[in-house]
Amino acid sequence: MVTKKVVVKKETGLHARPGSEVVNLAMQFQADINLKKGDQVINAKEVLEILSADINFNDEIIIEANGIDEEEAVQALETYIGS
Repeated sequence: MVTKKVVVKKETGLHARPGSEVVNLAMQFQADINLKKGDQVINAKEVLEILSADINFNDEIIIEANGIDEEEAVQALETYIGS
C-alpha cells in the first residue's frame, strides 16, 4: 500500500469536472484507490463519492492505493490534484 498526503490546488476543489477527471484518471489503474479527508474514505473510482465529499481548494487529503500499479496511481493522482 502506498499513501501520499497532498494539498488540493484545483481552484474549484474536486467538484464537477475536476472530480470526474479524478475518476477517469483512477480508472486507468488496476489498484484500489481511496482519498481520505478527515475521517472520510472516498473511493476515487466513484464520482458521486468524490462530489459528495466536499473536497475544496487547499484541503489536505491523503491518496491511498493498493495493487500492482499502486505507485503509479498515487503519483498520477498527486500530480493532477496537487497542481
